[in-house]
Order: sequence, then structure tokens, then C-alpha cells
Amino acid sequence: MRSDRVRTRASDVFGQAYLAVLGRRGRSMLTAAGIGLGIAATVATVGISASAAEAISGRFDATQATAVSARFNDARVRPEPAAVDGFRQVNGVTEAGLTCTGTEDGRLSNVSTAVSAEGGEQVAVVAAQPAALRALQVAVARGRTFDDGHDLRGDHVAILDSSAAEALNLTPGRVDAVVYLNDVPYAVLGVYEAPAGAAYLTNAIVLPYHACRDGWEPFGEATVVARTALGAADQVGAAMPLALIPENPAAVTVQTPADLRNFRQGVEGETQALFLGLAVVSLVIGALGVSNTTLVSVLERRSEIGLRRAIGASRRAVAGQFLVESSCFGLAGGLGGAIIGVDVISVVCLLKGWLVVIDPLLLLAGPAGGLIVGMLAGVYPAWAAARVAPAATLRG
Repeated sequence: MRSDRVRTRASDVFGQAYLAVLGRRGRSMLTAAGIGLGIAATVATVGISASAAEAISGRFDATQATAVSARFNDARVRPEPAAVDGFRQVNGVTEAGLTCTGTEDGRLSNVSTAVSAEGGEQVAVVAAQPAALRALQVAVARGRTFDDGHDLRGDHVAILDSSAAEALNLTPGRVDAVVYLNDVPYAVLGVYEAPAGAAYLTNAIVLPYHACRDGWEPFGEATVVARTALGAADQVGAAMPLALIPENPAAVTVQTPADLRNFRQGVEGETQALFLGLAVVSLVIGALGVSNTTLVSVLERRSEIGLRRAIGASRRAVAGQFLVESSCFGLAGGLGGAIIGVDVISVVCLLKGWLVVIDPLLLLAGPAGGLIVGMLAGVYPAWAAARVAPAATLRG
């Protein structure tokens, strides 16, 4: 018999709360919207961050995850081109070659200073094998690049970055001009666009590798740059020292791509930390709105509360009713916010061309978070309703 009374009281509490919420539809919808916006902002932030991290790591993977390099620690070492031949046979290596970067910028001009006193343009100086240019994915915009024959013969030829060519007013039809690098003449065979991730090739002149090997210009350490098959970078990097210098593998320092999992987690974490603060503020504002609305409802319904108390309703039942009402606001807001958040994620990813990445738990977290926020927001109004005195209310 006791359990029946408890069950009836529980059903009364939920029934009264249900009728109170439906009886004020406009107010209820606006109240739930406050929490809904906060939940929508949270869901959208997490989803967009995950999608952006996936897109960025995918692009990073496509351009950088196949690039491996090994720098010779001694700047005086100038390996012969044949030193890379054995390494090219390593499983997973698609292309590899030797490069050197100048220790200081060179002075580049259309004419020698013997003819003109002008100082010329300051450009970076790079020496590379043709295979290294292919490994770096250097694309020639016009003209052509030098080949192994130029390198073997020691020809004074070069290719220019498009920005350096523009500074010298080399028009698209003039790719066979002669330029002077530190007063040494070079025939320009072509003009290239600097590839992404190779800043040292921007505003630069690239000479055949023999310029570094024969000491034509002041160059730093020789470096082997390699392009690998996707997913083989770590294995190739591990085999690189032994393949290049079997007698002294410690003479080179290998650089492999960063772990993409850590990269993605870092991007996702930083992006979420930036926007989740705004989402939390939205949730707090929504919770305050629910609390304020429920408290106003308590003040407006003092007579109803007093009447229910007078006919035997307990403080617990009164408090429970208002707690259920605020929970309904939170649950409705959480459901609506989750739907809006998913829509926002989809629209943003569609406009950006990203793959939509949504954790399934995120769809459950929206309604659950709204319910929790609604319950917490209703604690004080429920406590205030439970303290209403029946006699004082009836007298008022």
C-alpha cells in the first residue's frame, strides 16, 4: 500500500510538471532555447575542431609525410653523387638526391658589376642534384631544369625562383638569359615555383650540385632529401644512416615527419580550448535563464503552491515538481541544441570541403548535458518553492 502511494505521488509530480510546461508554451520554448544555444555551441565547437584537425592532418600527410632528409654533420664533407645511389635502392624510397644551402645570400644581377655599379638582388643560393629537385617536387613553370649531364660537366647553368626572376625582369619569353651571381655568369635554363614546405627555395637561385662539391660558393652541410612512399617515412629514416654511410652512421642526422596523430591532437586541442570557453559562457547564460524563469514561475504560482501544501502536498513533492520542470527545459534544449550543432558542423564542413567528423557520443552528450544543466539550474527555485508557507499564501 505504501508503494502505491509513493508511485501515485511520483506520477502526480511528473504530471503537474508536464502540465505546467505545456501551459506556458511560449515561455517554455524561450527558456529551453537558452540552454539549446549553449549545447549547440558546444557540439558545433567539438565537431568543427575534430573535422578541421582531420582536414589539416590529411593535407599535412599529403605534402609532408613522405619527406625525409639526412644532414651530414660535418660541413666539410661533400659527398659524391654516387653516395646516394645505394640509398635509392632502399624499399620505400621513390626519389633522393643531394642538396646544399648557401651560408649567405648571393648578389644576383642581369649584368656584371664590371659593367654596372648596381648591387643587384639578394637571393638565397642552393645547389642540388636533379633527383633532389624531383624529391622536393620542384615544378618548373617555364623553360627547363638542368640535368645530370650539366652536373657532370660542371656547366654554369641555373634555374630561378619566380620571385627572383620577376625582380630581374625576366619575362616569360626570356628563360635563356645570362645572370650574374657574385659576378659569375650563369645561363638561366628555367623558372620554377617554390614548393610548399621549402621556404629556402623562395627567392633563390638553384645551381647544379657540383657548385657545392667543387666549392664555387660558401655552402653549409650537404643534405640528402628523399621522397618516400606513403607510410614508409619512419622505416626509410631508420635505414637512412646505414645506407648512406655504412662505416659511420652517426655522421648524419635524420629528420622524419612528425607523428600525425600528435599533430592532429594538438590542432584539435588548441582549437577546442579556444572556442569551448565561449560555449561554456553560453551554457552558464542558458542555465541562469532557466533558473530565473523557474524562480519567476514560483513567485507567480505562490497561491497554487500554497493550495497544494494545504491539501497535503509535501515539501519534497513541491520541490520535485519544479525540479522536473527545469529538467524538462534542459532536456528539450539539449535535444534541440544537439540537432542544431550537427547541422552547423555539416554546413561548415560542406562549405570548406572537409570530411564531417562527429563522435557518436557527442550526440548523446548534448541531451545529457542539457538535462544536467536544467537540473542544476532548478535547484534553487525548487528549494524556494518548497519553503512557501501554506497559511501565509492562503492569507495573501
